[in-house]
Amino acid sequence: MKGPKLDKFQIIDHLGNGFFGHVYLCFDPFLQKEIAVKVIKVPDPGRFVNAVREGRTLDLCRHKHIVDVKDVRATLFNTEPVVLIVMEFLAKGSIQKHIEKRFISTKESCKIVQQSLLGLEHAHNNNVLHRDIKPGNIMFGDNGEAKLSDFGLAINYHSEPSDVIGYKPHQPLEVIEGNPMDKLSDIYAMGMTFYRLLNNTNNLPFPFSTREEWKKAVIKDLFPPRQFLPHIPEKVIKVLNRSIHKNKAIRFQSCLIFRQSIERLNFAIDWFYVDNDNWTGLSNKDSYSISKFRKRTGWVIDFRKNGTRKTEYCYSNIPDDKVEEEFFKTIRETTLN
Repeated sequence: MKGPKLDKFQIIDHLGNGFFGHVYLCFDPFLQKEIAVKVIKVPDPGRFVNAVREGRTLDLCRHKHIVDVKDVRATLFNTEPVVLIVMEFLAKGSIQKHIEKRFISTKESCKIVQQSLLGLEHAHNNNVLHRDIKPGNIMFGDNGEAKLSDFGLAINYHSEPSDVIGYKPHQPLEVIEGNPMDKLSDIYAMGMTFYRLLNNTNNLPFPFSTREEWKKAVIKDLFPPRQFLPHIPEKVIKVLNRSIHKNKAIRFQSCLIFRQSIERLNFAIDWFYVDNDNWTGLSNKDSYSISKFRKRTGWVIDFRKNGTRKTEYCYSNIPDDKVEEEFFKTIRETTLN
C-alpha cells in the first residue's frame, strides 16, 4: 500500500477536522486493518498536555456508544511534533452526513438520541463533560449503533474549570449569559441534535450579530424556531421541547431521565417519506403505505397494510385546504400506540 506515512500508519484519506486536529483514514500494517487517526499539533507543552488529555478521556469513557480509542502516541509529522489519537474507523460516518443524504424517521431519530444518551450518561458518570455535542460528533458504528465522538473539548468537571466554548448554536441560555457549562448544557446540546434529526435538517440559521440578539431569541423561544415537520407526533415534540427548555430547572436533569422519556414512547409504525404524496411504513413484519391523490370530487387518502386497504384510515372528497392536515394527522396518529 502506497501513500504518505504517519508514524507506523499508512495514510489512505483525509476524513475531516475537529476542533483541535485533523482526522485521517489510515492502514495499520501490524493489525492489518483500517483505523482513524486524529493528529493534533503540539507546538508547546500546554498543547501536548491537552492533546494527551483527549486520549485519556476517551480511554476513561470506554463504552459501546462512545468511539473506541486504541492508542495515544507522540511523534513527528511533517517535521512537527504531534500527538496521535488512534481510534476505531467507522465507515458509515457521522449522522450529519446521513441527514444530508437521506430521510431519517422519527423512530430512528429517537433511537440515535437514546443510544447517544447512554454514551453521554457514561461520560457524566465518569465526571466528564463533552461540551461539543452535535450531529457531526455522533457516528454510526458497523451495526448502525450511535457512538459519541470527538472529545477534544471534554473536561473533568470536578477538577477543571469550565468556560464558554464549543458549538454556539447548541449552547443554552445559562451559558449565553456567561455561566460555566455543566451536565445540563450537554443535555441541551443533545436536545438540539434531537431537534435537527427530527426535522431532518443541518440548516440551523444563526443570524445573530450580537450575544444580546441571540439571548433574546432564546428567551422568546424563537431560537431554535419551534417549527416541526408535520409528521412528528406531539408526544415526541413534548420530549424534545423539554430537552431544549430555556429554564434549566425544567430541562431534563440527567441523561437517564431524558433517555427514559424517549424509551417510554411506544412506536407502532415507522414512517418514511417517499415523495410529497406518498409515505411507506414498517411495523414488525407488516408493511404500510399512505398516499393522497386528487379526483374530480376532491382529494383521496388511501391507507394500506400489506397491500390491503384499511378503511378506518381512508378518506375521500377532501377539500384542497384540508388534505395536508388530514394526511399528516393520520401519520402522526399511527406512529405511536
